[in-house]
Amino acid sequence: AGKADADFWLNQVNMDNASADDKFVFQGAVASVSPYIKAGRFQPIEANGELMPGIKAYLTAGHTPGHVTYTVESKGQKLLLLGDLMHVAAVQFDDPSVTIAYDSDSPAAMTARQQAFADAAKGGYLIGAAHLQFPAIGHLRENGKGYQYVPVNYTQPR
Repeated sequence: AGKADADFWLNQVNMDNASADDKFVFQGAVASVSPYIKAGRFQPIEANGELMPGIKAYLTAGHTPGHVTYTVESKGQKLLLLGDLMHVAAVQFDDPSVTIAYDSDSPAAMTARQQAFADAAKGGYLIGAAHLQFPAIGHLRENGKGYQYVPVNYTQPR
């Protein structure tokens, strides 16, 4: 999690001031992160950079104040993990400028999504995202003003 995300979602005042419909998001963040905080293992990301060899974090605020995307590189291949930059594949791959009401900063979310999609398509990177259907990993290729998502073939391990 980005530091700005942690500061926002784990703040009791923000939860208290949230609408009834949004309180569940704060409660989910607290439930997800609290065990790591209690164990002294929570370390929010404060800047772009390498977390360990081959794994980099990039702050892509817009969906949430400290949204983070990750790249994993190994043996000349790259995987871009989009997190919540993409919400509805059938809509946002065709038109990456479409935003969602849950974006905290729609213009920033749109810009981050457009850049990530363009980079992935140009570089031939694999992408993964929270809101993609199984297997949730594939490639993007340019398709007019948007992109076409091509999922990887899934084979069951033997």
